[in-house]
Amino acid sequence: MRRLILAATLSSLASFAFPSLAHAGDQQRSAPAFTSIYVKGAINVTVDRNAAQTLTVRGDEKFLNNLVSEVVGGELRLSMRDDRTKTTSRGDERVIVGMPALRAFAAEGAGEIRLNDVRGERFDINYRGAGSLRASGEVKTFSMKAEGVGEVDAKALLADNVDVTFRGVGDVRVHARKRLDAKVQGIGSLTYYGKPPVVNKSASGLGSVDAGN
Repeated sequence: MRRLILAATLSSLASFAFPSLAHAGDQQRSAPAFTSIYVKGAINVTVDRNAAQTLTVRGDEKFLNNLVSEVVGGELRLSMRDDRTKTTSRGDERVIVGMPALRAFAAEGAGEIRLNDVRGERFDINYRGAGSLRASGEVKTFSMKAEGVGEVDAKALLADNVDVTFRGVGDVRVHARKRLDAKVQGIGSLTYYGKPPVVNKSASGLGSVDAGN
């Protein structure tokens, strides 16, 4: 039932997508140093671990002109001037970020998010929206608050300690090696991997918290 609701919702979101871009291009942008990212709107984002900080906006002229990027207090903020502008579900329009270390990521919207090779002592995610988020890497402590409709796959993000709260419809996957604190509310499922010896979990409504293989 949960998967049917999720599939129907994501399918309806795809109907807003633009057709294939006729003249896609890359735009390199300069920005002060930042260690966290906040995304507002339907924006596809890829973050890669890189020795040098880079910011690339990929898309047609309309997308390039509408995409706003600014750094406030060490946080990169991405948004659209025209809130009605939608990204394509195929990922033709995308923001690609390279940075040495990502400490925190927050998003509100319906984009496709890819956080690759995250490293450090602690990593925090605050995710609200309808879309998909995937994260990989290795940290000591991983904390996540997720709300909405969609999929959050952090199975490839290896962490000693994981603290996650999920409210909504969809699937969440995490990897905890020592301790898991998990709370699920709504019509959602959380699957954890890593066989942590300490597990504190709770689920309300039709939600579930289960161990994976």
